[in-house]
Amino acid sequence: MPRPTFRPLEHAYRSDRPLRTLYGLLDRPWWYHALTMLVLAVKHSPVWVIPFLVARAINDLADPSAADPRQLILWFVAVVALIAQNVPTHTLYVSLLSGAVRDLERNLRSALVTRLQQLSIAFHDRTESGRLQAKVLRDVEQVQMFCMLLGDAGAVALMSFAFAVGVTALKEPRLLVFFLAMAPLVSLLRMLFGERMADRNTAFRSEIERMSSDVVEMLNMIPIVRAHGLEEVALVRMDAKFQAVNRRGRRLDLINALFGSSSWVGFQLAMVAALAVLVWFCLRGWISVGDIVLYQSLFGMMVNCVSQLLGIYPQLARGVESIRSIGEVLECPDLEHNLGRRAVQAVEGAVRFDHVTFAHSPGKPPSVAQFSLDVMPGECIALVGPSGAGKSTLVQLLIGFRRPQSGRILFDGQEMEDLDMRTVRRFVSVVPQETVLFSGTIRENIVYGVESCGEERLAAVLAAAQLADMVDSLPHGLDTRIGEDGALLSGGQRQRIAIARALIRDPRILVLDEATSALDVVSEKQVQEAIDRAVRNRTTFIVAHRLSTIRKASRIVVMKAGRIEEVGTYDDLMARRGFFYEMHRLQH
Repeated sequence: MPRPTFRPLEHAYRSDRPLRTLYGLLDRPWWYHALTMLVLAVKHSPVWVIPFLVARAINDLADPSAADPRQLILWFVAVVALIAQNVPTHTLYVSLLSGAVRDLERNLRSALVTRLQQLSIAFHDRTESGRLQAKVLRDVEQVQMFCMLLGDAGAVALMSFAFAVGVTALKEPRLLVFFLAMAPLVSLLRMLFGERMADRNTAFRSEIERMSSDVVEMLNMIPIVRAHGLEEVALVRMDAKFQAVNRRGRRLDLINALFGSSSWVGFQLAMVAALAVLVWFCLRGWISVGDIVLYQSLFGMMVNCVSQLLGIYPQLARGVESIRSIGEVLECPDLEHNLGRRAVQAVEGAVRFDHVTFAHSPGKPPSVAQFSLDVMPGECIALVGPSGAGKSTLVQLLIGFRRPQSGRILFDGQEMEDLDMRTVRRFVSVVPQETVLFSGTIRENIVYGVESCGEERLAAVLAAAQLADMVDSLPHGLDTRIGEDGALLSGGQRQRIAIARALIRDPRILVLDEATSALDVVSEKQVQEAIDRAVRNRTTFIVAHRLSTIRKASRIVVMKAGRIEEVGTYDDLMARRGFFYEMHRLQH
């Protein structure tokens, strides 16, 4: 199986230092950035040179006797050449900038997906999938736009401002004092609007994430909504979310508009003031008529640069907010810790629970309390009990999704806390109650994650999962597409595909979490036959509500309020006439 090509980014990510973080994540040597800025300066140079050509032409026309036509022609030729070079240099510049930024975009998304795989199940339990989806899609796109704006419009503005200041300082320092006096206006506008714009960007981003989460939920609920005739209720609910986004968006647009118009008015007034000062300088004989055009252009360049920076500030603010949003995932410490723990090369299937206790929330009764059980390799253990007895929590503890708060779990005598659970899970397969399939073919769903699988092995798995006849009856066989989440299959067929997916990995430990609870009688019989074949020579844990399906289990563990109530074979427990017997009697 091919390995990911990206490098980990989470250790280089500091959302409180967005510019330094982005520079590091661009992952290019210093000379690459220097070359990019040099190409940008060359391709933009015509804008800086043209004012000099205009000033020279006006001065020559104002005093023809002192003019040298040949020098003026050379000026025109040079400017035309500079304009023409913009085509290749602009293309090269875009190639350099886009290459770095698009790699950053890919690496950020890859890092987010990697981190989401590493974060604990508890993190995913409390975080809506739509909110995480918005971070991977929308926030990374905002960061990409932030980098492109900063590398293009932002860099041009800063370069042009530095050029205008440098030329003015060399040619007429007295004007520079007036030009730079406009800077406090910029700071004033930034102080007036900056905090409110940041707050409204944060509020708008949060509302978008909530809406994204609700849209995903709405899509998942369509069959339920349709079945109960609740379309109008769903539409009203979603419309309320859209209205909330609309209100937040309009408030953000309003502050951006007020900021933009105030900036425009302020700088237009500054341009008029600059022209008045230049006319006064010309009347005093300090500058020529052509220099009025030159310095007005230079001042206009400064004004436009600051105006451009202020104009893109809202987009930059959204980019910074998205950097913080991505940091909520990349900087989240709630990880499943495996680094430095011992890798497992083989699993025999012996499992020991030693006084295991786990509570989902502090102050609440534990879901699993003082649970102790020794399981031998190849043994089939059925976990039964009323809802809330702790069966599913125990399964999550078994596969390392959650860690015991006290007590120990041992695999072949080795403590879970010492093992890299990612390597342990290579020998564990889980068939959940709610089967998760993707919209590919039957083959793709079964062999998902398996590097190589021969047709003979696949045929054996199909037979074990009671799928061979079904596959043979389909026009395209294993290459039949099953629709999104297996929508074109029955519940029994989907569950048997999940069993086949588990078996193709030849696990030493098999976990079946209520695999038949949602099936009809016929489908349950087919799935039960598949399960009976699947559990042979494997350590198996079966979570079951239907007690008739676990007759062949080696031992049945009856749980109540997180504790073991009874343990024994089916016949032993029925003869004992205890809690299991009462549960069985209620089902018949």
